[in-house]
Amino acid sequence: MKKNANEKIMMLQYRIKRYQAMGNGAMCQTLNGKLQKLLSQQVAM
Repeated sequence: MKKNANEKIMMLQYRIKRYQAMGNGAMCQTLNGKLQKLLSQQVAM
């Protein structure tokens, strides 16, 4: 389970960087929200 969550976090971080490079701020905000949610779940476990 933990490995899968780490992979999701890495993928979200990668996608955020890609959207930032393209200048798509709205999508960056959406993905950042998902990333924060995942990270908070990690801490709660």
